[in-house]
Amino acid sequence: MEDQNIYWSEMEKRIVGLKSNPLYSAEITGTVATLDFFTRAEGYFNDKVSWQQKLEKSSKAYTKAGEAKKEEAAQTFSITASVMKSYGEKIGDADLIGLKLLTFSKLHKESVTAQIADNNYILGLIDANKVALADYKIDAAFTAKLVTLNKDLDLQTKLPLDVVKQHANDKVQYEDMENTSKKFYDKEMDPYMKIYKITDMGLFLAYLAARKVRHHHLKRKAVVPDPETITGILELMLLFKASMDPAAGASYVVTALGISDTTDEDGEGYNDELKPGTYHGKISMDGYKDIEFDFTIEAGKTTALQFLLEVANVAPSGTPGS
Repeated sequence: MEDQNIYWSEMEKRIVGLKSNPLYSAEITGTVATLDFFTRAEGYFNDKVSWQQKLEKSSKAYTKAGEAKKEEAAQTFSITASVMKSYGEKIGDADLIGLKLLTFSKLHKESVTAQIADNNYILGLIDANKVALADYKIDAAFTAKLVTLNKDLDLQTKLPLDVVKQHANDKVQYEDMENTSKKFYDKEMDPYMKIYKITDMGLFLAYLAARKVRHHHLKRKAVVPDPETITGILELMLLFKASMDPAAGASYVVTALGISDTTDEDGEGYNDELKPGTYHGKISMDGYKDIEFDFTIEAGKTTALQFLLEVANVAPSGTPGS
């Protein structure tokens, strides 16, 4: 998947997650139109997951087979190069001595094209020194096995044409499905959810934060979630209540986690690799009321919180959501 697909998947996952969030589930399930939107959004997300799994599996078996052959070839040819280097030291042959550079690590890490080229170079030197190398157990039979191994490496690291075509076709359908879901959000769900800016600011902010994830994460390299992750992520979105503009430069502190940071130009904060647990934080900005909040970090998950900043002569109002 490309980065933009990962961003969009994360966004859809968060939107769907709002439906089961105890802060918003009653409103979502109790309003016919809202439930319809979230049900359709969930359908798009489930289709997305199914297509992603199909795309991943369509070439996985061939990729594993090719990688195994690449490793086998790297080991066999690097050992062969080492033996040939030994003979080169005996006769003072610079080309044979230079084979010491063709280690397992080099052959295994380089591209398949480069590996095959290096293997052919080794085979060429074997042919030039075949009489003497036969005494070093690199005889005709051994060389024939090397030739076969190199051919197998070329074949097994190339996906069969029908698999390539099917994968390409699946990807086109996946992108069509994703474009359909994007139109759904842009043309239907986004305009509808603005009603909650008036009737339920908490839900509106949570939805807005989830929708912004694709932009928010452009500031960082996209990462596919790892279920074995033992740390969590904290994301903040701060807006000025009067204007709903991003509250850039607001300070937030979580003493127990050693966090002392400020929001960026989009009013967002991001802190990762956080130890799971329940913590207390504080948000402050000159001219605005402080906001104190509690939150929980879970392993492998993102805790997203949204707050509104009010001027100092008005009672503080924070609207968290996760």
